[in-house]
Amino acid sequence: MCFKRKSREPADVAIFGLDFLSDEAKKAFEILEFKTTGELREKVADNLYLDYCVESGGVADRSILYEMRSAVYFAKTVKPDPKKLRWWYWKDSNTENDPLDEE
Repeated sequence: MCFKRKSREPADVAIFGLDFLSDEAKKAFEILEFKTTGELREKVADNLYLDYCVESGGVADRSILYEMRSAVYFAKTVKPDPKKLRWWYWKDSNTENDPLDEE
């Protein structure tokens, strides 16, 4: 009997295909030249947001930060919790959320 070994690596998905991200967040990732979730695994969402603000020439809406946090969570997690894929889960005022980075 042969068992297929399950991958412990999260799926590498095109960012443009993530239905939990807004068009504006997808555009932000495009501006930052990220195409797949695999490229986000080693990134810190808050730093991505700051880079996006610099690239766009101003302060971006905070919801973009929250969506970036959810995308990084998705990229790092094998079986993401659907409730954590909503941008409002990652708001600064949410005290129930997990630490964003283990670093």
